[in-house]
Amino acid sequence: MSAKLLTVAEAAKFKGVSRSAVYAAIADGRLPHVLILGHMGVKESDVHTWEPVKYAGRPGRKGGRPAGISVSAETKEQISKSQKKRWAQRNQK
Repeated sequence: MSAKLLTVAEAAKFKGVSRSAVYAAIADGRLPHVLILGHMGVKESDVHTWEPVKYAGRPGRKGGRPAGISVSAETKEQISKSQKKRWAQRNQK
């Protein structure tokens, strides 16, 4: 008995997510895959059981942080410092 394989595009369409989300799940090890002649395939049964990560961005907007993850004030300050440094470097050019 052989399992039905789906392409990454088919798996994404089935779950209602982007192909990038499927590739990310494969890279993270959350979705098992097989390589056949250089193409990725995922078992249909694995796609049924896989739950994509939900993001807490605004509705209709891609990106955002995964739900339930908060950022500390210290981390925000570090990010702000690094952004200001990059902007200063860009303006010097």
